[in-house]
Amino acid sequence: MSAFNDLSDAVLRELAEIRAPQETVMSIYLDLDPAEFATAPARQTEIDSLLDAAHREIESAERGHDELMALRAGLARARELLPPSGSLAQGAHALVAFICEQVQLERVLRLPHPVSSTVIISDAPFIAPLQEQGPLGPVCVALVDERSARILRGSSERLIELMSFGDDVHGRHEQGGWSQARYQRSISNDVEAHLGHFGRMLHDLLKVAPFERLLIACTEPLWPRVIAKLHADVRALLHDERISLDLSDAGVMDVERAAAPLLAAEQREREDLLLAQLRERAAREQDGRAASGLPAVLQALVERRVQALLYDVGYDAAGVECERCHWLGTDGDRCPFDGSELRRRKNVVESALHLASRQSAAILPLRDRPELGPLGHIAATLHF
Repeated sequence: MSAFNDLSDAVLRELAEIRAPQETVMSIYLDLDPAEFATAPARQTEIDSLLDAAHREIESAERGHDELMALRAGLARARELLPPSGSLAQGAHALVAFICEQVQLERVLRLPHPVSSTVIISDAPFIAPLQEQGPLGPVCVALVDERSARILRGSSERLIELMSFGDDVHGRHEQGGWSQARYQRSISNDVEAHLGHFGRMLHDLLKVAPFERLLIACTEPLWPRVIAKLHADVRALLHDERISLDLSDAGVMDVERAAAPLLAAEQREREDLLLAQLRERAAREQDGRAASGLPAVLQALVERRVQALLYDVGYDAAGVECERCHWLGTDGDRCPFDGSELRRRKNVVESALHLASRQSAAILPLRDRPELGPLGHIAATLHF
């Protein structure tokens, strides 16, 4: 069974907008890796351990009365939301809960990959681990043969079958009836009508539930005929490599496994493209359309110039943030724009990700790639 994934760009942007007046936002990451937490008692032990640690942190730090009461209420609510055998836990490899009484925040997401169990208390949701999964945008995978079609949509980690349909493809060939040639033409016409139906369904889906990449599984002889029936907007999203998969026997997990190598290769190509673009722009200093190193990237984010933000997974650095206008910097006491007192951030990279999300900038976390090291582990391509 596929693991659930409630994560989307819209959800990330929504979470990035949230700020509480005090440090009362609890971000609770709960590992549900089936290899370790396959049973309800094992999950209960993990939940109890995690929330007990959160309780100790809440009670041990110096906090104002309102802040303390809000965190205690949030923790009590977390114990209600995270039952070991509840429906939320079914089919998920991890859960993340964002809870804050002060801003009426209560959001639980199911994730398809295990995460490290932890609780972060801050004035904003801790979303860096979600962005570090680096999913591609919405993906559509379609399976088609001469008579039937299936269409699935989702992410690179999880697909959901949206529809399946078949069309009549037949001809008559009886003694004294149609000739063999007419019979074959009839079948061919029926197949063309079926492929036209398939192409229209994909175009309709694109209009109501957009996707960023299309993969198609079909036989090699059918491939050019399928492509010919796609609307230009759909064809522009088509991966140029055909998936070989038997439509009649393939389950959703089979489709996910078949699509995974192509999507992983595409993610790598996307990384290569952005890194090449970054290097090219950085080499032309007068261009001004690249920023490298934390101070330059923070400045570009404040100026709303960032097109794509690239960073090494695990990179963090201290800094400061203005809670009024969200100015970010590496140091200082007062905001240079409005004079407000700056708030110290243990990890200003997290604040940078929030600001990038609010600007709808592309965010690309890099794993096991050395290219950003010489650039200070964080860089950005800029609109201007």
